[in-house]
This record gives sequence, C-alpha cells and structure tokens, in this order.
Amino acid sequence: MEVKLDYHKQSMDEIVFDARNKNYGAYVLRQLYEKHLLKALGISVFVFVFTMFSPKIVKNLGLFAAAEEEQTDTTVLTLVAPPSIKPDEPPPPPPPPVEPVLRPTARFMEMEAVKKEEVDEPPPPTIIELENKDIGKENIKAEITDEPPPIIVQVTGGTGVDKNKIYEKVEQYPAYIGGQPAIDDFLADNLVYPPDDYDNGVTGLVVVYFVVTETGQVTDVRVGKSSRHPKLDAAAVNVVKKLSKFKPGKQNGEAVKVRCEIPIEFAIE
Repeated sequence: MEVKLDYHKQSMDEIVFDARNKNYGAYVLRQLYEKHLLKALGISVFVFVFTMFSPKIVKNLGLFAAAEEEQTDTTVLTLVAPPSIKPDEPPPPPPPPVEPVLRPTARFMEMEAVKKEEVDEPPPPTIIELENKDIGKENIKAEITDEPPPIIVQVTGGTGVDKNKIYEKVEQYPAYIGGQPAIDDFLADNLVYPPDDYDNGVTGLVVVYFVVTETGQVTDVRVGKSSRHPKLDAAAVNVVKKLSKFKPGKQNGEAVKVRCEIPIEFAIE
C-alpha cells in the first residue's frame, strides 16, 4: 500500500531523501549543517570582539608596564629684536676716491701731408721709444705695471640717465646693422694695410676704443691696446672712424653714449 506524504509539512531533507537510505552519511551531515554553521559563526564573532578589545583589557589589567617617555634636552633661544629703521638717519658716507693707476703712454700723432716749413711739432716717437708704452692723447711718465686701471663706478640717484655720461655697461649695447658679418665685410673693403709694414712682414693686433652716440655715430676713436707699430695703429683708427651704421645703446629705455671696442688684426697670409 503506497503512503502519500504531505510535502507541505516535510523539510527539504525529508523530501530529498524520501524513499532513500537515510542511514547514508549525507543525510546525517545535512541534519547537522545548521548547528555547525551557527557554532562557527558564534566562534568567529567571539574571536573578532576579543581581538578588538584585547588592548583595552590588557591595559586595564596592568599586564605590561608603560614605557618611559624619552627625555630630550631643550634649549630656549631668546631672539633680539632687529634695530629699528630711522628714516631721518643720514646715509653712510661715500667710498673714498680711487686713485687712478697711471701707465706710461706716448701721444698718438696722426700722419698729415704738410710742407716742411709748416712743421712745428717734434717727430713721432720711434719703435724703441714706444716699447712698453700705450698709445694715448698725451705723453705720461709713469712706472710700468701690469695692474689694470681701476673701474670707477658712478652712483647716481633716480631711474633717469645722464646724457653727458659715456657708459661702460648698459642694458642694451650698440649693435652694428647687419651684425658681425657686415663688420667683417666693411673691414675687408676699407682697411688699408700700410705698404711699408706689409712689405717688411710687420703684423700685429690693435684694439680700438670708440664711442657710439645716441644717434649711432662713431666718435672719440683711439687706440686701446697698441700693436707696437704706429702705422698699424693709425690704419686701425682710420678704418673705425668710417663705421657709421650702429643702432645706439640704451639704458632704462633711453639712448645713451656707450664706449665700445673692436680688435683689428693685421696678418700676412
């Protein structure tokens, strides 16, 4: 006689193992699964809570002594207040004047074709007399020294410029129109090698000083460093006097007079 089960009142395990051997291990494991799951969950919660509160429990029980705080030496520094700025206090005195270092120089004599009767100046110095001397505007007797002359810096107030001053350093230096290639081409076309010096194989380097004005004109051309050969020095000065395509130098945005220099080498290939 077949017995009909009411599946609405049976558990899932009873339904699955209906008409099967319930003594099989799987049925027993299914019956114990929920108990084992609740026991494992309870143990996990207990371990988690104990781990979270164990430091507080250990501290309250006094199982470990607290570590002594490390003592550090401290030094108290008392800062002195800076001196107050007095607007009425006079400025410091200017530096003492610098005595110029004189070097022996020989006055440069420009060659001019005149009649013998009109000559009223002494003859130009010889090469031996020019030895260890610089070319200048006048004859100066001084001891020979290798020290360069001191640079005298003039300090002026305000932001303006002195139109009468010749500046050594400026914000924007004079520039020859066309750049260095244009200067090289100009010198190649206009520099005259003295015939006597060329025939005798005389060579040398001349450094020429000159001033570029506010309008770009070249003035005050003179020998800064002599080649020790007067004709070469004169030829270098004459060719620099012909330069006239400069953009003027500027200081504080205004065109000013600037002293420049240019080396001219006389060489025979």
